[in-house]
Amino acid sequence: MDDAARGAPSKNLLGLLALAAAFCALLALQPATRPSGVLRDFNAFYCAGSALVQGADPYRAEPLGTCERVPQPAPLGAGRAGLSVPAPLPPYALLPFALLAHLPYPVAAVTWGIVLLAALAVTIIAMRRACGLPLAAVVAAFVLGDGYASICLGQLAPIAVAGLALATMFANERRDAAAAWAAAGAMIEPHIGLPGCLALFIWKSGARLPLTLAALAVIGLSLWLTGPAIALEYGRSVVPAHAISELANEKQFSLSYLAHRLGANDELALRLGTLSYLAAVALGCTIAGPLANRLRAPGMIPALPSALALVGGPFLHIAQMPAALPCALLLSARVPHLRRSLAVILVLLAIPWVQFTTLGSAFGVLAGIVAAVLSRSLAGASVLRSALVAIAAVAYVAILLALVQTPVPSPDALLAASYDPRALAEASWGLYVRTVAQANLLAFDLARVPTLAGLLGLGWLALELVARPMPPESSPNLRA
Repeated sequence: MDDAARGAPSKNLLGLLALAAAFCALLALQPATRPSGVLRDFNAFYCAGSALVQGADPYRAEPLGTCERVPQPAPLGAGRAGLSVPAPLPPYALLPFALLAHLPYPVAAVTWGIVLLAALAVTIIAMRRACGLPLAAVVAAFVLGDGYASICLGQLAPIAVAGLALATMFANERRDAAAAWAAAGAMIEPHIGLPGCLALFIWKSGARLPLTLAALAVIGLSLWLTGPAIALEYGRSVVPAHAISELANEKQFSLSYLAHRLGANDELALRLGTLSYLAAVALGCTIAGPLANRLRAPGMIPALPSALALVGGPFLHIAQMPAALPCALLLSARVPHLRRSLAVILVLLAIPWVQFTTLGSAFGVLAGIVAAVLSRSLAGASVLRSALVAIAAVAYVAILLALVQTPVPSPDALLAASYDPRALAEASWGLYVRTVAQANLLAFDLARVPTLAGLLGLGWLALELVARPMPPESSPNLRA
């Protein structure tokens, strides 16, 4: 390796740090560039943890809603009257928030933000080591969707994605037990972690004991935290109720949402989404082993099923979409003849297009930067072509914003009239969604198109690689 190549990573890192500093300065100086709904999801998770500490049911409207409505210092927000935002996490996943609930809310919020930043760093380091692609490309892939967007909301997904990235890295290094424990960590969001865990259990004998122990641990932890009644309530009532409450959400990516839009009743829409998820997981687990063998990339075993599971399903938000990125990056490293196609797919998946109304006026510029870096570093595009890709991304965001014209109706009167403190939080949440989340359907339909196209393109390429022999010039680069 020559001196220029040795210095490239440090120069890239310095450049990324300079960009980050400039962006933080922009947020500080220009309020319009700031995101809205800061730590909105964390507010629900923290209050669910607080309910656990009080010995209450964390899935009921109260005391969850009262906690969410406590005023907080800016820029942190509080909930609205008559609404309880659900925390639809399995009991074991609420443990971190039960611990954070012992801290004052602002301190807990800052602590959680640091945890999410650490998870993002782990993801980037793990995927850089797993695939050997340029650091700038790996950072660009994760920094906007898994980083900025999810951290602003206080989402849980970055921790699950970090677990999946570590599982991909460890599996690639044939450290099967470590991969199993990492994949188990991704189960903090079950629909992200479960496919990778199942695939490792099927294809890697060394992963079976750790996965079994992890399953027993989370079952025991759930029973200890909430007791059998609430733990059973989560599986029997909360999961289906939350999926149904989101059926009308214009930011949903699930097959259940599409079926609902086409006129299916709630039960049929939920059943179709559930069946599609099971089919995608089964397909991913079936082809993960053969594809890993063909590419000599064992990391595909946890990465591929988790990516395919994002196609369809009963409940999917943009925060879960970065779980497809480890698969796409690993394919880009191992199949050079598809790198340009995968660069396009990565641009489509790396940008959280559907959050164009909540990430501030800087979002379009950020989308353009990510698109340019990925096209330049992965596809080898010229500076001019990378600039054109960036302009296209900025223009697409501008079109989406121009289509937002219908004012969002106020749900306050309906929420106040129907609020039941004994009901599941999904009761008020479902009413809120049906009232406010269908105001600009065309804009959000178009916003979903790039992400869905990226997922379908990634799935198609994976199936093609399994079904057809690779050309000689595309043999895997084992040094990657």
